[in-house]
Amino acid sequence: MAKCYGNSLVGTSGINGDRFYISSDRSTIMLADGASGAGADGKVAMSTLCVETVESMSFCESGLSPEVYIREIVWKINNELITMSQQKNKYIFGTLIICIIENNTATIAAIGDSPAFLIRGNKAERIAKPKKIYDNLVQRGVFKEEQLDEYVHRLPEHMWSMFETFIPMVVLEYSVEEYSLLDGDMIAVCCDGVSDYLNTEELLQLIESNDLTKSVNAIIAEARDKAIKAHQKNIHDDITIVLYQH
Repeated sequence: MAKCYGNSLVGTSGINGDRFYISSDRSTIMLADGASGAGADGKVAMSTLCVETVESMSFCESGLSPEVYIREIVWKINNELITMSQQKNKYIFGTLIICIIENNTATIAAIGDSPAFLIRGNKAERIAKPKKIYDNLVQRGVFKEEQLDEYVHRLPEHMWSMFETFIPMVVLEYSVEEYSLLDGDMIAVCCDGVSDYLNTEELLQLIESNDLTKSVNAIIAEARDKAIKAHQKNIHDDITIVLYQH
């Protein structure tokens, strides 16, 4: 029987812009991370809209294929975020991951830098990784990816957000991939509050396949501690992760 557990820790700002959703039948997993650049109210409004949209349209009751369902959901969220931004006269934006499990296949779509991982045995692979706006600079050899990530994130929020991929967009672009699942395979989706401080190997070491709750809470605690150490003071982002085991 499939298992799934998620948890979220509010950052030191006191306002959590992360929301996640797990359907009761474990067929649908979603994680939304409202961008800090949208403001305190905006980042919460973004992630809340994502959850409410998925809750209002069940995959199992939709009669749609996973890929078509995801497209319908993503376009609906995108259009409503555009309307919301216009009404508030402020860009309301963030990142989004949706994973649909049907039989032994996972269909995963991602927008932005919140990562998803497929874990099989003692190996983890990042999946459904969207292209960044500045990928062409990496491809041309102007920068290494880690160098450019570092330079971009030194910029103020209102500047670095122009170099990343977020929802909404005028014309939507997102990655969508399918993976065949074996018994025991795991999928992890998390926000950048996790991935900015834990690499893939560290993530693997904290996962116990027989206890998802313990694993999720251990990952959150480790990401928090590493963020505080990196900042050299009690500062950390919102930290959210969901683990699914097939």
